[in-house]
Amino acid sequence: MRRMLTSILLLAALTSQAASGPGPKEVAKILRSDVSTNTGVARFQFKNLISGLEARDSILIIFDRFDHTGAGIVHKVFAANSDQSITVPDVPPGKYYVTIQCIGLHRDRLEKIITIKPQQDQTIKVKLTPSEIYSKNGVIIPSFNPDFADLTITRSK
Repeated sequence: MRRMLTSILLLAALTSQAASGPGPKEVAKILRSDVSTNTGVARFQFKNLISGLEARDSILIIFDRFDHTGAGIVHKVFAANSDQSITVPDVPPGKYYVTIQCIGLHRDRLEKIITIKPQQDQTIKVKLTPSEIYSKNGVIIPSFNPDFADLTITRSK
């Protein structure tokens, strides 16, 4: 009983002397400010995207650490804007393997090595193969007239 009373008094004394720390909102704010000051921005500038139809192209961008310590996490979905680019903010500094996979009008797949520096913008230019929208009215099938005189006999019986 005496030990229990002593431990309760000791606990009460410690809680009265403890300073209140930052709450969860303050901790999140501190972490956010620390992340934004030490991170960089990756901007992917695409060439040969079809103007006005950027929404029909889906582009998957995967960041993988160069030292194989882990892959990045997708926090948002980014779409190409009017100047045919995608900006990925808050990328931790370091060297990355970047895989760019286009799904939609373009079917390109590229891999690049980029270095992100703290508090700097890195612009990566990506040239895509030319593409156009499929339309059954735009398909032209050339006529083919075989010349039977040019046929050769490969085996006779």
